[in-house]
Amino acid sequence: MDVSSISQGGAGATSAAASDPTDFCVVCGDKAIGKHYGAVACNGCKGFFRRSVWQNLQYTCRFSKQCNIDKDHRNACRYCRFQKCLADGMKPEAIQNERDRIGSTKRSRKRSLPVHLQPTSTSGDGNSDSDESPSSARIERRCSEDEATTAASRRLVEMIVDIESRLQGNQNINNILGGDRQENNSRQRSISLMIGWANLLHPIPELPFADKVLLLKHCSQAFSLLHTVQRSLSSTHIVLPNDTLLTLTPFHYPDLVAIVSRILDELLTPLRRINVEKAEVSTLKALVLLHPDVAGLTITSREKLREARDGVLRALFTYIKQILSPGDTSVRLSNLLLIMPSLYSIAQTLAENNELGVIFGLTDQTSPSNKHVTLINDCIDESQDGKEDLSNFSKDANNVLFTKTPTLLANLITSQAISAHDSLQATATALRNPVTLPVGSFYLSNFEDNLN
Repeated sequence: MDVSSISQGGAGATSAAASDPTDFCVVCGDKAIGKHYGAVACNGCKGFFRRSVWQNLQYTCRFSKQCNIDKDHRNACRYCRFQKCLADGMKPEAIQNERDRIGSTKRSRKRSLPVHLQPTSTSGDGNSDSDESPSSARIERRCSEDEATTAASRRLVEMIVDIESRLQGNQNINNILGGDRQENNSRQRSISLMIGWANLLHPIPELPFADKVLLLKHCSQAFSLLHTVQRSLSSTHIVLPNDTLLTLTPFHYPDLVAIVSRILDELLTPLRRINVEKAEVSTLKALVLLHPDVAGLTITSREKLREARDGVLRALFTYIKQILSPGDTSVRLSNLLLIMPSLYSIAQTLAENNELGVIFGLTDQTSPSNKHVTLINDCIDESQDGKEDLSNFSKDANNVLFTKTPTLLANLITSQAISAHDSLQATATALRNPVTLPVGSFYLSNFEDNLN
């Protein structure tokens, strides 16, 4: 026997096996773990395809539906990855058959166990299967929990983006609180937009009236500034709330130059550098409004706001994770949140400088002592023939005043003459006989009903 020929043949076989295309995933080219759902696939693509089919997930491509799917970029576009799974032979019906088979096997095995071996809780189901190790059962349950969390987070981001779209598309947003009076137009637009958000962002509509006023008074300046930053991202100018384009010249006074430089350096430049998306900025707006640490809020309101804020943070992380790798996700989320201290600091500086505050729509043009008088006058709509007394609402502290008198709420938010800790009755006395403006269709009190 020719030993050398055997040796050479063995080497050739080994070489052929090493280059066997079945060793690599047909979707991304990573090392395969066998044939799954009709195609040779790696563990990552196998799990991705299974989750997509089980949850009936619908993906979209942000580019031309021709994204490169390989080992390093397979998470960049889920639409193109799923389409490549289908094109390379993965069959959705194989997953459903597997799911039915596993469910049937688990039920039959559970029924066949002696009574003294029956699991006492649902957490023991995985241990009852002889063909499934405890660790794999835990992993499967964890995957199911992660999938449910991902779906819920994605839905939350979609609802937040929907708030932005609805308010931007509403033609009444620019006039609902200010008519054509130009002197307060910037501030009125900012306030009306914020109230629109507050009416749709859970759980703010559920908070007691006094807590709503307190919360929005605290958040209004940062929210208005963030909205200005958002509108300026795609412009070479700073776009003010009244649509004025601000461009610095040598004739501008030093305070304005300094604050605009801070907005550019600390807010606009960092967001432009990471190519921030609309959904991410909208989520930051939600985080500004969901502020649980405002002094004077009731404990119940604090807890509701904190829970909602944590949910939005998780949703934002999940949204980014769908696009980037885990490491890059943490970096991007950090870059987004790092602008928040600067946002609050710059907003505070603008609010303390009356001239700058007026320019950016963070304060009103009148002096603080006369501000509440002007704001009460702004409540009057000459086209209306009736008047509504705020004292009618003092009977119910939980009345969602947003839906009936948004202008009054705006007055409470902007007026420095009324303490945030005044009782509702005292507030009613301070704002006697205001008149209601017509309410736009976006002033809705139920968040879930209006977003479904």
